[in-house]
Amino acid sequence: MKRYILLFLFFYTALFAKSNQYELKLYTQLLPSIFVQKPLVVFVDEETKVLLKESKLFHIVNECTQEVTLLIGKHFDRLSPACQDKPQFSTTYRSFKNDLNSFGAFYWRKGRPQIRFQQEVIDRYNLRLPESLKRYIR
Repeated sequence: MKRYILLFLFFYTALFAKSNQYELKLYTQLLPSIFVQKPLVVFVDEETKVLLKESKLFHIVNECTQEVTLLIGKHFDRLSPACQDKPQFSTTYRSFKNDLNSFGAFYWRKGRPQIRFQQEVIDRYNLRLPESLKRYIR
């Protein structure tokens, strides 16, 4: 019985690690193609911070200041006035629909990756979306 539990834990952690690698690859290819500034100065929630800290394309800051390019995460409480009008890339569908500054989202639904963009927010922040991603606009 212990053998089956250990085997299950091994496969679960292997699948979780593969999903994190997939998300990191998506963020490192997607966001630099939308924003010109390199490295991207980002303010993230705790869950996303663990994922993005391994990438050299993102400079993660602990406080949201004027130099921040974008916010990545699902929920931001009590943002400083300098960051209340920054573009946000959401990690859940709920935050994508509810946050007015969310220009896009990447989330999982029924075990499948989903990506969405909002044209109005993209236009408001003068972002350029590559042609290959325009089919994900709502």
